[in-house]
Amino acid sequence: MECANLKVGLTSSIEIEVLDKYSAEEMGSGDLDVYATPAMISLMERAALSSVSLYLPKGYTTVGTAVNIKHMAATPVGMKVRAVAELVAVEGRKLKFKVEAFDSSEKIGEGEHERYIVESARFRDKIYGKLNSK
Repeated sequence: MECANLKVGLTSSIEIEVLDKYSAEEMGSGDLDVYATPAMISLMERAALSSVSLYLPKGYTTVGTAVNIKHMAATPVGMKVRAVAELVAVEGRKLKFKVEAFDSSEKIGEGEHERYIVESARFRDKIYGKLNSK
């Protein structure tokens, strides 16, 4: 697998509107109708995936393996949220990202995220092999 196109500094940004389904109350991570931490982490992961997916060989993707995130400010349902990911290190198949999230008025989250490059078909075969072996 050759990923010479993966360079430190690749970035991506994804923006969404905070819908009820992304609230802490709906996701079960809290009792308030504010943007849920798991939803923010998911958006950060999507931004990281998006930043590198076009540069991977055909048949390859990345899977998330680690997050270290601070959720620093609450965001109400109805406001827009934007996650930004920057590739900060390439260590073989391990990719490290700086991730941040913002709403219309302030930074709401920041941290680090790791992803690993995998061959999609081989990864699926291994996972579903676990299911079939039971």
